[in-house]
Amino acid sequence: MVMTEIDFTKINALAVEDDAGGMAILGVMMRYLGINTYMNTTGEGVIELARAMKPGPDIIFLDIDLPRTTGYEILKKLRADEKLKRVLIIAVTAQDADAEIPKCKKAGFDGFIGKPISRSRFPRQIRRILSGESVWETY
Repeated sequence: MVMTEIDFTKINALAVEDDAGGMAILGVMMRYLGINTYMNTTGEGVIELARAMKPGPDIIFLDIDLPRTTGYEILKKLRADEKLKRVLIIAVTAQDADAEIPKCKKAGFDGFIGKPISRSRFPRQIRRILSGESVWETY
């Protein structure tokens, strides 16, 4: 399979992750690819941050377990927002994949990447997602 070449410098990504290690991996890998990366560590203000991004996020990596909310609650708000409802939203979690993947699909996530995030696989996963492939992987 030949993947379409993606100009990562034109991609805006938002990572919502409260774990410092997970955030570091997401940030480093996306910056390495040249992706414009925005970060949120609490889940609070995500809608406002995503709306303020110019021209807007192309993809959002959303942790399921956040300090004062859940990825599912944020997903509902993103899908209800006219400007953000079509953004690719990928669940990122250390929760049991067998239990979470069906819940994430039902909730309306566009994909799933289990933790720990693999430094060797993550760039390929992003390429596949941005090329339109559905990615539901445990790690």
